[in-house]
Amino acid sequence: MKKVSLFLSLLLFFIPGMFAQHVLFPDDAIERGYYTRPYLRYEAENGACETNGTVLEASYVQTELQSEASNQVATQLIAGNAYIQWTCSEAADGLTIRFSLPDDAEGKGTKGTLALYVDGAHVQDIPLDSYWAWQYFLKTMSNSSPDNVPDASAKYPRMRFDETHVKLANKIPPGATFRLVKTDGNTVPYTIDFVELEAVPEPVTFESLPDENKVEYLPEKGNLNAFVGANSGKTIYIPAGKYLVDSKITLNGNGTKLIGAGMWHTEIYFTASSDERNTFNRRGIESFQSNIVVEGLFLNTVNNKRYYNNDEAFQVGKGLMGSFGSNSVVRNVWIDHFECGAWIDGADNLQVRDCRFRNNYADGINLSYGSRRSTVEQCSFRNNGDDDMATWSRENRLCENNTFRYCTAENNWRASSLGFFGGKQNVAHHLVIIDPMEAGLRANCDFPGAPFAADGYCEFRDISVYRGGVKSGARGVSGDLWGNQQGAIHLNSSTRYDLLHIKFARIDLYDSKNDAIFIGSESKMIRNLVMENVRIHGAGRYGIFFNNAKGNGQYCRIVYRDISAGTNSNTAPAQFEFVEHCDDVALKPADPDLFQAAFAGGRWVVSGFEQSSVSVYDTAGRVNYRTPVVSHRAEIPELAPGVYIVRLDNGNRTKKIRMQ
Repeated sequence: MKKVSLFLSLLLFFIPGMFAQHVLFPDDAIERGYYTRPYLRYEAENGACETNGTVLEASYVQTELQSEASNQVATQLIAGNAYIQWTCSEAADGLTIRFSLPDDAEGKGTKGTLALYVDGAHVQDIPLDSYWAWQYFLKTMSNSSPDNVPDASAKYPRMRFDETHVKLANKIPPGATFRLVKTDGNTVPYTIDFVELEAVPEPVTFESLPDENKVEYLPEKGNLNAFVGANSGKTIYIPAGKYLVDSKITLNGNGTKLIGAGMWHTEIYFTASSDERNTFNRRGIESFQSNIVVEGLFLNTVNNKRYYNNDEAFQVGKGLMGSFGSNSVVRNVWIDHFECGAWIDGADNLQVRDCRFRNNYADGINLSYGSRRSTVEQCSFRNNGDDDMATWSRENRLCENNTFRYCTAENNWRASSLGFFGGKQNVAHHLVIIDPMEAGLRANCDFPGAPFAADGYCEFRDISVYRGGVKSGARGVSGDLWGNQQGAIHLNSSTRYDLLHIKFARIDLYDSKNDAIFIGSESKMIRNLVMENVRIHGAGRYGIFFNNAKGNGQYCRIVYRDISAGTNSNTAPAQFEFVEHCDDVALKPADPDLFQAAFAGGRWVVSGFEQSSVSVYDTAGRVNYRTPVVSHRAEIPELAPGVYIVRLDNGNRTKKIRMQ
């Protein structure tokens, strides 16, 4: 999404019908999250749309469907011809709808139809199908694996939403009204969470590929898997279209490139049914070679569950799997409805960017089993059923120096949006996490494998978490899968090894559903925990909750606001030393209360902060001026009249100014 000024944001927020009705993400201005995303969001909420449907009241109660919606609000179209509509901001021909339809008695989903109208003219019908949604957990759970067979007396649901996306024949013009109408003559509720619109790039063509060592796949050339296998080491181009594939695609040969026309144009659909035990390894793309490229594809599958027959021994396949060797690249790939979006074992310098990992039954992406020096950036994660982003040093293979940055994770329905499990010097920064049902981000010692290293810190920095954590309660009503509490930040030195050298810097926790930060221990210790400049903006209970924590940590500048418990934290246990220590804190940003902007001597002067640089953005998000800070002060030269946003680059603070 293009960056928009705070001034324009306020206008659109308070007068939603005055201009367009897309919503704005406040962290875009400080370049947290997937701020370069190409789509605009249109929410199905009061004040953000026009509808004759029923807007569901916000609720955290997990028995309520909307507890899994963005902002815990969604709109239901129940009667025939019920509608919801918005005003389009930018020309777009790519439409994504996040929706929920009821399941059927056998767990196969139900179908429905929405008609799209633009300025009153019918454009096309859009089919909806809840086949891929609705996972169920036992209320008296003996294990943590879901199935997709409903039983209201014994089970409770999660993953009640799914998405569909369609490329339109023509672009919806800016300023046009686009409307979704329920055309079916039933009273089944069709629930809309939001839609997203974007301009679909032109398809990549075979002729445009610069590689001379290239081949083009066409259906008349036979089986796609066989064609890929016969052209190892080449650039393999797959034109626009939908391709049905009944077995896993293996990329053998260093330097193999699998290139589609684009994620909106080329779909590979894996057809092996997950209702059959012997098909568990017949989905996804796998490689153990180096210098692999996978680009410009939409990967989808008939699979609608995490495991065959609820048995962990029969995993139903990842979208991407294998090690991908060294120096491989995955970009512009959209992955839906796999067990995991990507499970990477042992990559070295893998680059993953501009991808979408959505609606999968377990992890979005896990860099595991000794993966190192790999980067995941500028990606969207949504509606996944385990950690969206994770690194796990399993089987004693240390994962180190991996980075997650500039990604947005939304509506995770199990575990957390970000998890570190053992490892060394792994870093997550400039992320945005929105509406996780359980933890926002976590580091723990629950899983076997290589422990956290005794040298170097794993870091979480420049991250925003909205409505993270959950209070304990009856399974399926509140709490995690076992009914336990989770913090928006959840740290637990449990049973496998000590939790070592974890650092947090410049973290914002907004409206945490229970405790903003959970620090707990079981049989192991927490050692050398560092928290710097953590801002807690509202918590359902404590800002920090200590749960039998053992070990030590230090903090500098933890800010508490709107803490429901009345005290910022419970009492830290005697066996956990948590002391304030600011003398040698790294990455020290400005105190937000000292960041000043004033007009003096014919120009704007910003002051009152540590060493940094200052950027000035116009209302279109363009940088008009950038200057280093000298002696805690920076001057802004005269610019064209208008509203500007001044950003303190290392403090992630902004001020609005107006040039006369």
